[in-house]
Amino acid sequence: MVIQRPLLAFMLAASFLPAAVSADGPTVRVHHVWVREAPPGVDVMGGYFVLENLTENALTLTDVSSPDFASVMMHESVVKDGQESMQEVARIDIPARGSVEFKPGGYHLMLMQPKKNLFSGDMVTLMLKFSDGSELAIMANVRREAPAH
Repeated sequence: MVIQRPLLAFMLAASFLPAAVSADGPTVRVHHVWVREAPPGVDVMGGYFVLENLTENALTLTDVSSPDFASVMMHESVVKDGQESMQEVARIDIPARGSVEFKPGGYHLMLMQPKKNLFSGDMVTLMLKFSDGSELAIMANVRREAPAH
């Protein structure tokens, strides 16, 4: 059986849960990572995942970047006076032993100007930075719709 490269990368990435590591051990685990495929002609994509804080202390996601996009912003969807809008957020707190979900209609990434055309099945790299100094590189599968979890 021949496995195509994007599928092999996804299978390898899905076979373990990535974790940020400090001198004291893992601090954050990330799962259910994916990026929504953009419609033709659109140069913005949404990124989603779950961050799980493995420590006894609150932690903050301070930055996200990607070598696959010109820029990455953290956003939150909010409803005010019956109108939904998005606002950029500089930091996202993750409670001690808690989790934060990046999902459509909530926190999410705005991945701006992909450096190449990306389609369902492609993989992109996301670099997460946290307030404790830890960093984590994760692979995200580009998908047309949210995966079941």
